[in-house]
Amino acid sequence: MYRLVKSFAVYSREMSSREKIFRSQSRMIIDLKSAAEVPELSCDVCIVGTGAAGLALASELLTSRQTVVLVESGGFEHEAATQALYDVSVTGLQHRGSTEGRFRVLGGSTTKWGGQALPLMPSDFERREWVAHSGWPIAFDELVPYYARASRFLLVDNRNFDSDLFDYLHTQPPAFDPQQVWYHFSKWSPRPNIRALYLRAISTSDRCTLLLHANVTEVVLQESLNRVNSIKVRSLEGRKATTKAREYVLCAGGIETARLLLSNSQQQPMGIGNEHDLVGRFFQDHPNAMVGWVKSRHPAKLQQVFNVFHKRDLKYSVRCTAPAAWQRQHQMLNVSMGMMFAADDSAFEDLKTLFRATRAHQFDAALVGTALRVATHPVSATRSVWDYVAHGKSFEPNARANIYLTCEQEPNPESRILLSDQTDALGVYRVEVRWKLTDLTRQTMLEFAKVLSDEFQRTGIGEIELDTWFRGDSSTWENHIADQFHHMGTARMHNSPTCGVVDKNCRIHAVTNLYIGGSAVFPTSGHSNPTLTIIALAIRLADKLKEKRA
Repeated sequence: MYRLVKSFAVYSREMSSREKIFRSQSRMIIDLKSAAEVPELSCDVCIVGTGAAGLALASELLTSRQTVVLVESGGFEHEAATQALYDVSVTGLQHRGSTEGRFRVLGGSTTKWGGQALPLMPSDFERREWVAHSGWPIAFDELVPYYARASRFLLVDNRNFDSDLFDYLHTQPPAFDPQQVWYHFSKWSPRPNIRALYLRAISTSDRCTLLLHANVTEVVLQESLNRVNSIKVRSLEGRKATTKAREYVLCAGGIETARLLLSNSQQQPMGIGNEHDLVGRFFQDHPNAMVGWVKSRHPAKLQQVFNVFHKRDLKYSVRCTAPAAWQRQHQMLNVSMGMMFAADDSAFEDLKTLFRATRAHQFDAALVGTALRVATHPVSATRSVWDYVAHGKSFEPNARANIYLTCEQEPNPESRILLSDQTDALGVYRVEVRWKLTDLTRQTMLEFAKVLSDEFQRTGIGEIELDTWFRGDSSTWENHIADQFHHMGTARMHNSPTCGVVDKNCRIHAVTNLYIGGSAVFPTSGHSNPTLTIIALAIRLADKLKEKRA
């Protein structure tokens, strides 16, 4: 065991050394933290933020002749002082993702996320009379080719999310009524750390400059106020730089994008793009809650149908979703169920902990104890490994089948991102997060839970036991709701400037060369994890910018 842990540590040091060599070979990286003097940077497109949207946009633009400056607040490593710039006050529902789900580092939140890829449903783009402020100015069909390209970007397949995968994974779905429950899959990227995939090409390109430890402090408009003239940045050490570009794209996330627009009030008193008081409003996340568990006479079979599938380095997790017809009939939001198998004392959990630590090159004394527990319970640990290797299935011995619901949030103008009266180390006003739900979320979750319960019983899967809080007093339901670190809607897309911050091409209505990349532009959120749609929109925006320069 000592040799095993020691070999892990040696491997970790070798990986670190290779990254250092890569950094030293990247000629187009400027670190504002240590740079002696930075001249004014000029380019065709300036991108603020290096998360999923920023990296996808930059990668696509580098296939053209355009020059790019990529501005990042952090560096290669997570740093406490830089991360503290994300500190917020919360005055609405508790919202952990405001701080725990955002990372000011090269690669952004994609350095920490799991890699789940799932598109929105066609109905999510439609105007629904029973959902306030619903409807996108683009249709699902327009995003279909971009979803395909986004899937390739994340290294996941382009099979559809149900029938193709039933054949591919050699499984049969439960006999649910298709008008009541849609059984399908969500895909997971095998390489979720996007910067590890694309940073080399970006940072070694002679058409791209990567500016690190560069915090945007001012977006300077031209005298006419309808174009951005430059963006000013500063490091925590006080070093400054200016970027001038033909086009500018803010890819800073749903919360920080609103903060950047609102805090730039020197020339526009209400903030950039906020002539109609819309920036920061309609803040959405995905309300999520564990609502019960499944009692089944055949627990092993339950896991065969609802636990995670694996094939050729890809992972597929099961979703049971409310079909569009059901949502329309009952006038409900989009909502989806997942099942989580967990045991109180599991050698397999220890094995997974050991595996994750190895992949992340994180080694400590506690890991040795974990490895010893695995070694002393070989049967429990290896049974799950056998199911994975032989059948491409996850299996959790002696596990309870917990069910959770992930719901769409009805767009609500009173759910919003504002500026507080506190400033950060750079003198920029901090954020106040006021996350608010409407009662349609509670109604949707309750009604769909009833449908699931009926369908599980009818098909012989088992009996759903709902938690007391979920069945009981409605006055406390929000106390059990958690956010999913999905920050959306704060610069929503709409054809009219009186109803949205950006147009259908993600350009701010009143500023001809300023665009928003990322989920801030989502008018509605469906139940799906937003990253695949974020990347699809970023690739679409890259095509628009290429056309503009052609």
